Order: sequence, then structure tokens, then C-alpha cells
Amino acid sequence: MSDTQLYLGLDLGPEYTQLSYYNVDTREPESVYHKEARDTYMLPNIMFYSAYNKKTDDGQSEAYKFIDLAGWCAGAKASACRFEENGTVVDQVYECTLRNENIEVAGRNYKAGDLLVKMMILHIRQFTEQFEGFVIKKLTVTVADTDPRIIAAVRGLKSALRLTHDQFNIVSHLDSGLCYIFAQPEPLRNNSVGLFDFGRSGLDFYRIDMTRKYPLIVTVEHVNFHDRMNMKRFGKYHEDMDEAFADIVKECMSQVFISSVFLTGIGFADNWMKQSAAVLCQGRRVFVGQNIYTKGACYRSLGGVYTEALSRYFIDTEQTVKTNIGINLMDEKKTFWPIAYGGLEWFNTRGSIEVFLDNTRRIQIVYQDILTEEEWRETVEIYGLPARPKKTTKLSISVEYYGADKGAIVIRDLGFGSLYPTTNKIYRKEFDIEAIRRKHAEKLEAARREEELRIRMGDTEELRGEDQAVEHGNAKTVEAEPEVHEEPVVYYGTASPVEPEPVEEPDDFGTEAEDVVEETDDDAADMTEAEELEDDAVSDPENISDEIDDDETESVDAAYEVDDDETKSVDAAYEVDDDETKSVDAAYEVDDDESESDDITDDADDSKTEIDESEPDDEETIDEEDLDDEDSDEYEQSAFSIPSYLRGQHFDPGE
Repeated sequence: MSDTQLYLGLDLGPEYTQLSYYNVDTREPESVYHKEARDTYMLPNIMFYSAYNKKTDDGQSEAYKFIDLAGWCAGAKASACRFEENGTVVDQVYECTLRNENIEVAGRNYKAGDLLVKMMILHIRQFTEQFEGFVIKKLTVTVADTDPRIIAAVRGLKSALRLTHDQFNIVSHLDSGLCYIFAQPEPLRNNSVGLFDFGRSGLDFYRIDMTRKYPLIVTVEHVNFHDRMNMKRFGKYHEDMDEAFADIVKECMSQVFISSVFLTGIGFADNWMKQSAAVLCQGRRVFVGQNIYTKGACYRSLGGVYTEALSRYFIDTEQTVKTNIGINLMDEKKTFWPIAYGGLEWFNTRGSIEVFLDNTRRIQIVYQDILTEEEWRETVEIYGLPARPKKTTKLSISVEYYGADKGAIVIRDLGFGSLYPTTNKIYRKEFDIEAIRRKHAEKLEAARREEELRIRMGDTEELRGEDQAVEHGNAKTVEAEPEVHEEPVVYYGTASPVEPEPVEEPDDFGTEAEDVVEETDDDAADMTEAEELEDDAVSDPENISDEIDDDETESVDAAYEVDDDETKSVDAAYEVDDDETKSVDAAYEVDDDESESDDITDDADDSKTEIDESEPDDEETIDEEDLDDEDSDEYEQSAFSIPSYLRGQHFDPGE
């Protein structure tokens, strides 16, 4: 007999959990109830542990072998056992997870998040006991709170059940509600749709508007009525509650025409709507149900035709990330290379890329607004990495969110194999999209006022000989305001990297200016012997040990030692002046083969080279003003190389 394939939707709330599965016979999601309480599908968030039951437990299914469930039960069964057996009752697991607390059970401390995972598995196990064999094809968990602690705990369910990325999903209540609404007949959403959620904390209203032309966007407007209508305020005075709700309905329905209204939440459980029901049903369809979210999560698990209508739209909600984040390749076309795409809820949005540094320590981060197509840029400079030849510093750049518009860009040093081991340094650059947008708007406003002042003083475009219209047309892509953030380096899992021992060499040897500037033919004639040695070492880093003797190897190692004081003083990642960025930003080379053929110089006659131990001339240290003059008439070249195995790769935002 083949195993039963299950598509599950689980609604996790503070007090109750609901579970639904897709019934292949009725072709609709059906809610699950425990045999101890057949009159309700609201599964209480309560657990019970008995040491006696742990000894007599006859084992558990293969699907749950990776988590210890012996002696535990949950839901209605736990409510019954606490009056019949000796053991420990565990409740308020959800609230303790929000507070990141520990819970003691039978003399043992548990993290509240771990018990929350155990409780969800117990709810699922009590349902699957009726099947001889089953396979969870996909599980979608919808959460009432998108708090990072709840999200992190729910992700533990994926590991406990050994589900793959394609078999597990986390969504908000609003997302699962949209899935349920869009799975209904299309006439119900000919116009706007209303959703009232009446929970313990109060009443929330969501108005769902859909565009009929491209781009297809679903916009959700949220109104909080907690102060005007909550269960504590009215208690059992249903007549007053009915009157207050009727006034709220009139206020919400008067703005736009709404085709249908959906009511959910424990506040609508009792039959108290009389006056408000008459107002609701005036020219629209009204549906009441406590299991809208869990059934919507089940539709999300099933996918296919049930989510096809919704997948055509861009979902604009409070939890949706509306920004693409990437880096500027700094080539002739200023190509945008994405790290993380927006369009999903923030806890399902992440991404990562790997790049090789060429002749720069600076990375230009680009934020793209999906709806308005505006761009904002920030330049981050990395300090504290040892001096290495070109294309031998490999970095991982990843984006992580902890809100719809807040997160961090994490840069990790990956080194270059055994030749140049990683320093295990991790740099974090926090970002706030709203703050970046506000700072950009203030900068544009200041530029506009300055232009108005110039016009009043007679300093017009004709007198200056500049096209201000073009300048203002490109204003939305202007880079971030010059600013310095002295953010400390954060190390994860390792101690601070050991700095290289100092050698007796000039302090300004191998400065960043010398690394950044590309030597011209005229400068090559005056190149010192130490610089010639650096070019030879870069030409073929894989064959260094085969082509030079032991004495030359020591010379190469000494050439790339950096000043210990300089390294210790600059272990941070911060924003730098955009004008300075232009002087040292070099463009990214996507084609590794072409970049190596252009940048690496092979010289067969340089087999014997010695390091000039003398003090470098002052003329060799090029300041940034000279860099601006030299680079102004030619295109910037690549500062990064994208590894060939990552080019063209699509990054799943959920991975």
C-alpha cells in the first residue's frame, strides 16, 4: 500500500493552533480536530509531560524519529491527561518564545522555542496516527506574529521533520488569507475585498484592492481598531459591541465599493451580530469562519491552480520587501548585479553572491525600489584584510532581513584556498530603507533650494554653461551623502584573527593608492624592482612555488606583509565619500578569463628579482587627487570579478 501524501496548513496562534489537510475526495482543505474534542478544530496550545508515559511509550513513527516526543502530549489530549495522570502541565509556550525565556519541566530546562516546535509536531502526530504510512509533501505554517523569535522557532520545525526547502514554507496571516480569498470564485473579488480579523487584542480591518492593468498589484490597506473595539472593553455586552461594529463597518464600506467581506477571529465566534450583519450584507457577500488562515495555508502548500491567480500579482503588504538589493558592477553600463530580490515577505527574503576583489576595497551597494524604480547607493569600504594580489581575495556578500525595510548586509572573507587562507572576518552593514529614502529626499531638496538661490542671484544655466535639466533628471540615481560610519568589526565563532608579524620595511610600502592605480607605459619604465616583483607574483599565483627558489619565496611573502599598526586601526566597514569612491572604484569584470588575460602580465625574464629595501620615493605615493585626474578620461575597470559558476545563477530568495 502506498503512503498517503499530505499537503498541510498549520495556523500558529498565541492560544490555539489549527491544522488542515487537502482532501483529495472533496478537493478542498479540511480542518483537523482531535478525537478528544470532536466539536472544535481549535487545538489548545497546552502540553503535558509524564515520566510514566515516557517509560511505557511504545515508540514513534519514522517521520518523528529526530525529535524526542516520549512522554509528551498536546492539545485536547493534554487537557484531559492533566486531570488523570501525574505529570507537568506546560502552557504559555508561545508567549515565552516571544520573551526568549526558558521553561523548566521535570527538573530540566528547555528553551521556549524548542518546546514550541515540539508542540507543533505533537499536533501533527495526533492527526497522522490514523494513517499506516504517510509522506508530508509540503507544510505551510502561517503565524499571527511575524516576530523574529517566532520565525526562528518555526524554522526549527523544518529541521525537526527533515523537510527540504521546497517542502516547507512560512507565511503571515495576511498572506494565507489572500491565498484563501483568491482560491474562491472570481466574482467575489470583482471589486475590493474586505477582511475583518477580531482577535484577543482587538479588531483589525484589511481592505484588499487589485489593479486591472499592468503592473498587476494587490495593495492591502490596514486599519487598526483595537482602541474602539476589543473584547476587554465590551465583555458580554453584545448589544454595545454590535452597535460599535456597525459604525466601523459603515466607515470602512463608505470609502470604496467592496464585493465581499470575510470575518475571522475568535471575537466572531458567538452569534452576536444583528445590526452590523444588516449593514454588512447590503449589496455584498459575507463569509464567517475561524479557519480561513489554516485553509489558506493549505492552499499555499498545494499551489497549482489554487495560487495561480494570486501569483500574477505583486503583493504589497506591511510585511513585503519592496526593494531589490545588489551591487554596482561599475562597468561602462553600471550593471546592477542582484543579491536579494524583493517581492516576498521579509522572513522569506535572503540572498548571497561571491566576488573576487581586483584593485579595490570598496563595494557600492545599490537599493532598487521595485514599484518606483528609484535607486539609492551606498559605498562601503572594507578595512582589516591582509594585502593580497589581485583576484585572490574572495568575499561572500549576503543580505538578511529582520523587517520589511530593515536588515543587514554581511560581508565574509573567504580567502583564496591554501595560498591565502581566510581571516574569518565578518563585516555587517546595517541598513534602513526608509532612512536611506529620507536622506536621499533631503539631499534632493537641498539641491533644489540651492538651484533656486542661484537663479535668484542671476547665476543661471547659460552663465554656468551646464545643463541643469539633465543633472536633475539623473538626480534619483545620485549616490549617498558622504558620511563615515565607524562600525566595529564583528567576529562570529572565532577569536580575532592573528595579525601578521611586522617586518622591517617602510610603512608606506604597498599603499592602497599603488594597488589601485594601473601603471601606464610611461610609468612602467620607472617602476621599482619591488613593484616588478609584485607583478610577477600576481601573474600566476598557482605556480609560485614551482617557478622561484626558497629565497625568492621569502621575498614574495615579505612583499605582501602589511604594517601591523595600519591593520589594527582600520578593522571596520563604513560609508565613504562618493567623490572619493569615483577615484578608486574600478568596475567589475564578469568574465574571469578575459580579466586575467588583460590584468595579469607574464614576464619570463623576471625569474630573478630582488626587493628594494630602500625607502620608496615620495613620487611613487599617489594621492587621491592625482587619481581623479588620471582616471577621468578613461572608463573605470572592474573592481570585482563574479565567479563563473555563479554568473547567470538565479538565487531563490527563500534559500
